[in-house]
Amino acid sequence: MWRYLVPILLLANFSNANKSIDSNGYVMYCPCMGRFGNQADHFLGSLSFSKKLNRTLIVPPWISFNSGGRNGFIPYTKWFKAEPLSSYHRVIMMEDFMNDLAPSVWPEGVKSRKIYCHRFAMDRSEDKSTCPAKFGNPFKPFWDNFNIEFEMSMAFPSGLSYQSTKEQWDEAFPRNENPVIALMGAPASYPIAEADRYLQKYVEWSDEIRAFASDFIEKELKRPYLGIHLRNGMDWKRACRNVKGSIKYPYMSSPQCVGFSQTKPFTHEMCYPQKEAVIEQVTGIIKKSGAKSLFIATDDQSFEKEFKQSFLDNLLDVDMVKLDHDSLVKDMAILMEADEFMGSCASSVTAFVVRKRNILNKPNSFVGMLNDDKPNKTEL
Repeated sequence: MWRYLVPILLLANFSNANKSIDSNGYVMYCPCMGRFGNQADHFLGSLSFSKKLNRTLIVPPWISFNSGGRNGFIPYTKWFKAEPLSSYHRVIMMEDFMNDLAPSVWPEGVKSRKIYCHRFAMDRSEDKSTCPAKFGNPFKPFWDNFNIEFEMSMAFPSGLSYQSTKEQWDEAFPRNENPVIALMGAPASYPIAEADRYLQKYVEWSDEIRAFASDFIEKELKRPYLGIHLRNGMDWKRACRNVKGSIKYPYMSSPQCVGFSQTKPFTHEMCYPQKEAVIEQVTGIIKKSGAKSLFIATDDQSFEKEFKQSFLDNLLDVDMVKLDHDSLVKDMAILMEADEFMGSCASSVTAFVVRKRNILNKPNSFVGMLNDDKPNKTEL
């Protein structure tokens, strides 16, 4: 009986602890750059930034962009557990902060609701002295979702940046006068800083997502299985046109496969490989690993017909499996558990999967890259 009470008590303690006021202050931000993968990179960087400042991170919801033009706001705890984050640093969900603490910590109408931004951001506003925090989508819908209106704008002093020290931030914005530092965007880099990649260990699936993945794998997939994440839609093809030949600077999430030191070039073939190369590479991994199932997650073409023909030509008995509905989160949960994984080098979604698999010591490879092309594994 007692073993069932422990998680409940831990959850209660977590909830109560994070609803008490943190005298060190808070960091709040809009996850307004890109879709899930980009938001995840920024979340981990923001978690690191908040720890540096020793302020509680107000964890925003994930922003989803629906085809109907309306944004969705998914609470962090819909997909992931909150409790593991507190093993690294103090956090509170944005919904809880606004409902339970904002009336006393960050009340309306007394010029306490300030928005903070770089001076050059103010230059984009009409009066040149206001942070354009609610200009355009997703910025305005995000803040409006929490009924937040900003009463003052605060410019970063010259020389202050997200890389500045805690002492510099405290000097610029003393805690007693700035209990909540609300930022127009995430105080983090994209792609994620190499030093922050290990924070993925604190990101754990919710019970709902974990249960779905376990059940799906048990019923639909034969182990060992290879999971692949293919980016080959028109928007991705357009993005990869910017990689002409090869480059030696970070392009989207390319550091995960060519290294953060950028000693290896990132090529167009790594970004948008030819279909024939994808089929050959997947077939080779299946031969080597003895995989009995291929799980496919893609934003566009799955190449099922071509895979089937290749498997027949090579006398391979392999089941091909996809979700029967579009769910990026569930795709990622299944990909993380694969015996072998092959992702798209520049994709931040692939990066989200790879970071966790590195922590779990699971093998990874990338479309358009041979094993001897890959940099030495970065320890997380």
